[in-house]
Amino acid sequence: METEQDFEQLLAEWERSIHYHIRKLHIIDANGDFYAEGLFALWQAHRTYNPEAGEFSTYAHWKIRNALIDQIRRENNRQERENRFVEELIHSEDYIWEDEPVDTYFWDQVKNLLTPNQWKWVSHRVKQGRSVAETARIEGVTQDAVKNWGRHARNKLKSCRHLL
Repeated sequence: METEQDFEQLLAEWERSIHYHIRKLHIIDANGDFYAEGLFALWQAHRTYNPEAGEFSTYAHWKIRNALIDQIRRENNRQERENRFVEELIHSEDYIWEDEPVDTYFWDQVKNLLTPNQWKWVSHRVKQGRSVAETARIEGVTQDAVKNWGRHARNKLKSCRHLL
């Protein structure tokens, strides 16, 4: 029967292997979920290893790698379900968009400081998050014109910061 101390010793020897497989599979493990999955796979390998079937190292590498691949698949499936749900929600006629609260006083002050074209830049780029190309297409001007509006709007807003 294995003891906790046996597994701690095994972990000390195999921890680098878990990290190796994470890197080899190009996994970004910000939360440590994949490391935990590799740790669990090592524990399972330790518990279920049959010496008659072959070397432990081969078995452990196989268990760790396959557990990480399974975790990648689960994550991808979860992400796909979430994306489908969001798409269905967005295209649903029952969905009501609730934007963030708008500080109309602030935006009125900004608008009063700018020329009409500078305000178009703020409205499209800052408030609505559109690209320069989208803004140019919507307004029927060149991308350079939109960039010029933005440059002048930024300079004016920087110089009037104290008024806002």
